[in-house]
Amino acid sequence: MANFDNPPLKPRRRPWWIAAAGLALLALAYSLFWFSVATKSRDAVVQWIDTQRANGFTVRHDSLVTSGFPFSIRLRFINPGFGAPHVRSPWGWEADNLNLMIKPWNVQDIRATTSGSQMLALALKGKTETFNGEAEKAELALRLSGGEPRSGHLLLKGIELKAETIGQTGISVAVADLQIERLVTGKADYLTASASLSASMQGIEGPWLNASPLGGLVQSLALEARQMGSFDQGPLVESLENWRDNGGTIEIGTLNFQHGPLKFRADGTLALDDKLQPIGALTARVEGFFETIDALKQLGVVKSRDATTAKMVLGVLSRKSSSGGPAHLNLALSAQSGRLYAGPIALMELPKVDWRGFKN
Repeated sequence: MANFDNPPLKPRRRPWWIAAAGLALLALAYSLFWFSVATKSRDAVVQWIDTQRANGFTVRHDSLVTSGFPFSIRLRFINPGFGAPHVRSPWGWEADNLNLMIKPWNVQDIRATTSGSQMLALALKGKTETFNGEAEKAELALRLSGGEPRSGHLLLKGIELKAETIGQTGISVAVADLQIERLVTGKADYLTASASLSASMQGIEGPWLNASPLGGLVQSLALEARQMGSFDQGPLVESLENWRDNGGTIEIGTLNFQHGPLKFRADGTLALDDKLQPIGALTARVEGFFETIDALKQLGVVKSRDATTAKMVLGVLSRKSSSGGPAHLNLALSAQSGRLYAGPIALMELPKVDWRGFKN
């Protein structure tokens, strides 16, 4: 029998303001969190700048503005500059702006971007040359692990810098994409890859190509490489010696290169000899080999006798493309005792590397 004297109680509705208050508290908590992370990030950057100045670098900016709330933290430098005036080859860089960006919930991933007006000063032939121009895009992404870089990705696009000196070649980069990653956190033996490098570039021009007999433009370059074995902490020369003595090598998975008439595709292994000079062996497919030999002979890099011998011996190994394209060579390239060899033919002396001139 139904009970009409005590009807069931209706559920009580909580006032809407309780939900609103909860959201407001969450918003306040997140705001406090964002400002805390932003302040710590800014302080860390300022501390890093002070450290670089103490190490002899020049670091400047007109102002530093923090923004990006709520989903990112952006530190914007106005008229930044960075340089190394006390190294063997001094350099400096200035721009209109530089933006550092992180996510509040992931401060291990840092992205730095700049665009617009750029200035680059480099030491060339004993004097400082200044280049001014524009950058469509320059971006560096870093991933940290334990306070140390774990990986880096550099992207340059549309770089056009003109030299202040009349007649000096400017700097131009159509596209450059460089990625490097640390693969292990501890010590690695010679059988273990400790780091990887991937590079892709197109349309590279610069004053360092002025002496090239193949022209002032590198049409393209692509590289995939791995470092086998790890470097120890400490002075560079000592680290290289330990790496070499423990069997360290650089494994070249892919090297594609086009410079003037030379088209080069290779893979192989590089290492260091007892004098810390590069040695190695590559298996290569080369187009434009004979044009390159002639150009190097005219420049005096390859002796006439060596050029003639190389063309005679290697000429019989050249093959015509089945599609009617230019002839190509499949040959072994090696570097040893300070010389570059194509098969059994010694082509040229290799410049010596002075590792002691590099700043750690």
